[in-house]
Amino acid sequence: VTGNGDILELNRGMIKNATGYDLRHLFIGAEGTLGIVTKAQVKLERAPQDLTVMVFGMEEFEHVMNVLSAFQSQIDLTAFEFFDEVAIEKLMATGHVQQPFEARTKYYALLEFEAPYEPIMDKAMAMFEQCMENGWIVDGVMSQSIAQAAELWKLREYISETISVFTPYKNDVSVLISYVPEFIKDIESVVNANYPDFEICWFGHIGDGNLHLNILKPDNLSKDEFFEKCQSVNDLVFSTVQKYGGSVSAEHGVGMTKKPYLEYSRSHTEIEYLKALKKVFDPKGIMNRGKIFDI
Repeated sequence: VTGNGDILELNRGMIKNATGYDLRHLFIGAEGTLGIVTKAQVKLERAPQDLTVMVFGMEEFEHVMNVLSAFQSQIDLTAFEFFDEVAIEKLMATGHVQQPFEARTKYYALLEFEAPYEPIMDKAMAMFEQCMENGWIVDGVMSQSIAQAAELWKLREYISETISVFTPYKNDVSVLISYVPEFIKDIESVVNANYPDFEICWFGHIGDGNLHLNILKPDNLSKDEFFEKCQSVNDLVFSTVQKYGGSVSAEHGVGMTKKPYLEYSRSHTEIEYLKALKKVFDPKGIMNRGKIFDI
């Protein structure tokens, strides 16, 4: 239902439909500014089978990318996540998560794949050994059961909850996968140069270039003081995102918080087209006012 009160029945569940613009995609990421989805048809996929999880420890971020590339060339991965030593340190301090292996490294990667057949497991082990020989992996572990796979996933899934007590200042950004190593170095240089006493916690869906930058509040600052300091570095962080042609909001939308920084990811011409679409679907400007941009 659009802001104009029109009901649009989009695509009617067809897999193929090449009759003009696919209006469904205009509503994706629109944050309710064009209309309201009142009904959705969902296609179910088969449940994954025999999922296996591996966690690796690495000293260089480039090695994380090398491991990703190596495994992707041989195995269809269902997930590839990464997190850093700060995340592991905070997780271990809670006692709710088991340390995956004895070694502590600067970076960690968690990958998941379906292994219904023994040859796939053999291929995964061969890739692990090759990465070890190349010096990319310091240590690693592979799940031997569904329960162990779930425990290993906690290393990634419990991070947000664990660091919440440190009042993190979060940024959800993305760049092309090929730019990730250089991008992370640049961002760390920016934050460390401006706030040498702040801890940075990285994690994200590295398989699709999505990174979560979390700056943790030190004890000697109030929440307001901390956020004010972090706000002042936003221009530098988002300028770095712009430098690599990335997005200032990979998953969580623009809303009000990212609205001043939309131009770091969208050109003036693109924004004018977005505003024009808004006027077509919501001519009275009544749908989720003030979000994304002002018209």
